[in-house]
Amino acid sequence: MTDSDLDRETAFSLLADEVRVRIVDELGAATASPETGIPRLTYADLKSRVAVRDSGRFNYHLTKLLGTYVAKDEDGYRLRWPGMVLYRTLVAGLLTHDGDPDLGRFEVGTDCHRCDEPIEAHLYETLFRVRCWACDANYTDVYLPSNGLTDRGEANLLQAVHRRSRTVFGSMTAGQCPWCAAAVAPEIHETDGDLPSLHDTRDLDTYAVFHCTDCTGFQYAPVSRVLCFEPAVIAFYHDHDRDLTTTPAWTLPWAVTDRTTTVLGTDPWRFSVRIPLDDEVLEVELDGDLSILETHRETREADT
Repeated sequence: MTDSDLDRETAFSLLADEVRVRIVDELGAATASPETGIPRLTYADLKSRVAVRDSGRFNYHLTKLLGTYVAKDEDGYRLRWPGMVLYRTLVAGLLTHDGDPDLGRFEVGTDCHRCDEPIEAHLYETLFRVRCWACDANYTDVYLPSNGLTDRGEANLLQAVHRRSRTVFGSMTAGQCPWCAAAVAPEIHETDGDLPSLHDTRDLDTYAVFHCTDCTGFQYAPVSRVLCFEPAVIAFYHDHDRDLTTTPAWTLPWAVTDRTTTVLGTDPWRFSVRIPLDDEVLEVELDGDLSILETHRETREADT
């Protein structure tokens, strides 16, 4: 069977038996070992690891996987790319959520940009949220595989959430769905009283939506949030000895609110975003595609 022959129904049906899943799991575990290259397992080794005594049963299920998830060559058996993706999915807990920790709410060290109460983090069903319980302002909603939630203290866990959120949203702002690789483009929306998430009460006049119509991938944020990924803004932070790429968005008022964003026009859309940092302000002008039109820096007026 070739890749072109593998339709969705066949792909799922091949996983309908625990022996086949264990075959994928053992081949993946062998590949994940600290060796160079992609190791092959001999027939005897693979059968022993899967722990199936009945050779007929083992052969039947192994044959079903050949050419789809598993490849065979003169050195033995290995995972093909679809098998590798499947194994990574199993390890991440994307399908099973094995080992989800019992995480209580904890403070993230930043006050709410809406009501000044402490922002807290917690696990909500399959999502990791960073939000304010006092006013329901929601600053981060991201799916973090259960494998990434284990064996981390609060500080390291928050960094993992930040990196995951940055990866997902960064891919969207770059024009590619992080889940299915389809093209996506921003759509500008005016707030009609509610945001896409019922758990978000931020006061945003406008916001950007990135929606993949192929796989339902979805992200929304203030239009200023896209600037977290722009070289000009990253360089601005670098010039002030700050690393924007390691800075969680929920600590940046300009990125998670629209207080420093001005709508310059609606047909077509144009925005100006002011980013204050130490003694300077970076002003960035964006078009309706959220592409930078121009930037300039100015000295920040001292607080009076």
